[in-house]
Amino acid sequence: MVMFFFRNKHIMIDLGTGNNNKINWALKDKQEFVDIVETVYRGARKGRCLVIAPKDYSTKYRY
Repeated sequence: MVMFFFRNKHIMIDLGTGNNNKINWALKDKQEFVDIVETVYRGARKGRCLVIAPKDYSTKYRY
């Protein structure tokens, strides 16, 4: 499980899953994680508490 904090403030990330607080699944590769961290960092530097993920994960676990 991964949660993001910047200057003691919880940064939420909209991944398209409905839960904006954390990532609780395994990512496919390192670059995917780096992209998410970069997005969170850029949004947090601008003062945003909610950032949009670079990729939509809403259909990741579709059966």
